[in-house]
Amino acid sequence: MMINKHTIVYAEDDLDDLFLVKQAFEKHDHIQVVHAPDGRKALRTLEEMLSENFLPCLVILDINMPVINGRETLQAIRAHPQLQRLSVVLFTTSSNPADAEYAQRMEATFLTKPIDFSDLENIARMFVDKCNFEINKLSVN
Repeated sequence: MMINKHTIVYAEDDLDDLFLVKQAFEKHDHIQVVHAPDGRKALRTLEEMLSENFLPCLVILDINMPVINGRETLQAIRAHPQLQRLSVVLFTTSSNPADAEYAQRMEATFLTKPIDFSDLENIARMFVDKCNFEINKLSVN
């Protein structure tokens, strides 16, 4: 299975948040953000990518989404034999310690969405770095 270092799947139901995140990634024109409006669509998107023999370098999940929320989506990813090693970030407005603990138990990164756009740009840069790290980690193994 090939990891595509240029593709990030972002599951987010809030179109304003989606717009801001896509703007933050504009400086990284080699990155493609594939949007899913809920967890079910994110899982379908990942299955479609699997059928095309590639996976994204990163999956970003909002916690509070309709249909299937971010926690349930993360659980489904970790239970899937071909998806379980994906790098996942729970990216949310929540500052609930239980959400952070859940992310840690599920081997995911937990980040609270920033208020300031410059902070969001820094987080986008961190996401790109995380993608590059995942690709390098796979090429070493």
